[in-house]
Amino acid sequence: MSRYHVTVDGRSYDVDIDDPHARPVSATLAGTTFSVEIEQAGTGSSPGGAGPVTVVTPPAPVASPPPAETAGDADNLTAPIPGVVSSIAVASGQAVARGDELLTLEAMKMLNVIRSPRDGVVEIVHVAQGSRVAQGEPLVTFAPR
Repeated sequence: MSRYHVTVDGRSYDVDIDDPHARPVSATLAGTTFSVEIEQAGTGSSPGGAGPVTVVTPPAPVASPPPAETAGDADNLTAPIPGVVSSIAVASGQAVARGDELLTLEAMKMLNVIRSPRDGVVEIVHVAQGSRVAQGEPLVTFAPR
């Protein structure tokens, strides 16, 4: 992966690009990956010569994952995104404060720290290190308040 400086609608960004020769190009900006077509600035043709490259027609970013805490059940914390559990920082019976790290999910080569949405006591940890989880799958159950 290489870092490139690109201009979109007159604004400059530093993005990570896997393969600049692929079509479409997969570009990552601030943790969000976009599938984009590129053209030579001012020519409308694919880049091949010298000159600045302009990213055109990037899709809108994918909506943020839903909140980890499900609306109807404040005692259950579910996976906000699919991924692999890379570490677990809590155990059953452990008291946690809002914002404390519970576990880390690896998704799309990024580590995503899952934090406690509230003060409480961890009743059950539903996952193990290295396990794959789907979006919405239970991660942690808190003891009822």
